[in-house]
Amino acid sequence: MTEMEIKPACAFTGHRPQRFSFGYDETHPDCLRLKEALAQQIELLYLGGMRRFYTGCAQGVDMWAGEAVMELARTRSDAELCCAVPFAGHELGWSAPLQRRYRDMLRAASEVKVLRESFTPDCYHVRNRWLVDSSHMLLAVYDGSAARSGTGYTVNYARRLGRNIVCIRPDTLEIVSY
Repeated sequence: MTEMEIKPACAFTGHRPQRFSFGYDETHPDCLRLKEALAQQIELLYLGGMRRFYTGCAQGVDMWAGEAVMELARTRSDAELCCAVPFAGHELGWSAPLQRRYRDMLRAASEVKVLRESFTPDCYHVRNRWLVDSSHMLLAVYDGSAARSGTGYTVNYARRLGRNIVCIRPDTLEIVSY
């Protein structure tokens, strides 16, 4: 049995904050509702048998999902957070508070995979493919409107590989399964 067969895994994908109507305002009611919907779906996945959760370590959905897994792990000790870092130092241009949250997430992770030593033009696609390849399913915060985005690419790649996909529509919080 492989490690992935032993521990069912779910990867996350979703847009960066600037793609949402609330932007970087994480105190906005719409952001709070989205983060709560994300945490609820992660809890449901855990209750359904998922134990390993992969985040791509970007701002927005990746970070919110990672933090939700960190919170879940406070009461569910077998819930694992795994971080896929696209390249070493990718957080260095972020604000100090976001960098602290990022470092906290890496410290909480049971696995940190740095996919490139430095930035390369394909590093985000490499990270996105690695997330899907390493997981049984994908949890996406995605409305389907930006098929050419990194999130759209990741959802389409997961579809091509036949992964189960649970999608949270960011505007309505409707849950759609593929």
